[in-house]
Amino acid sequence: MWYHGSKKLFPVLKRKKARGAPADKPLENLSAIYFTPDYPFALALAARTRGCTRISWSAKTIQFGNPEEFDPEEEVYIYIIDPSKIPEKNKIWVDEKQVAVDLDEIEPEKVERHKAGEVSQHYSIIP
Repeated sequence: MWYHGSKKLFPVLKRKKARGAPADKPLENLSAIYFTPDYPFALALAARTRGCTRISWSAKTIQFGNPEEFDPEEEVYIYIIDPSKIPEKNKIWVDEKQVAVDLDEIEPEKVERHKAGEVSQHYSIIP
């Protein structure tokens, strides 16, 4: 399964222009729908605050751009899709943790509600 983390609840996920990635990483700036096969990474993306959030997959740490905005009780959402239902031609692998899907919209198989603070079960939050 693939996962998409968000602070917002939608009936369908729609293509959106990504923002904030460095210019030297053009695959992180596509107009697409981004997913990850890594559930804890999706939760980290949903829990992040405004600003530049730094997530280390190897060290399992997360550093929020505006840590004062992190609310562990905030409700966040994990959208789950079956990647076998996405045509291969529409999958653009950014790296081992991220895939951009070149479709206008995708209806999730399931949406889970979580508290942002659950990210601390998977990542150490560093100041």
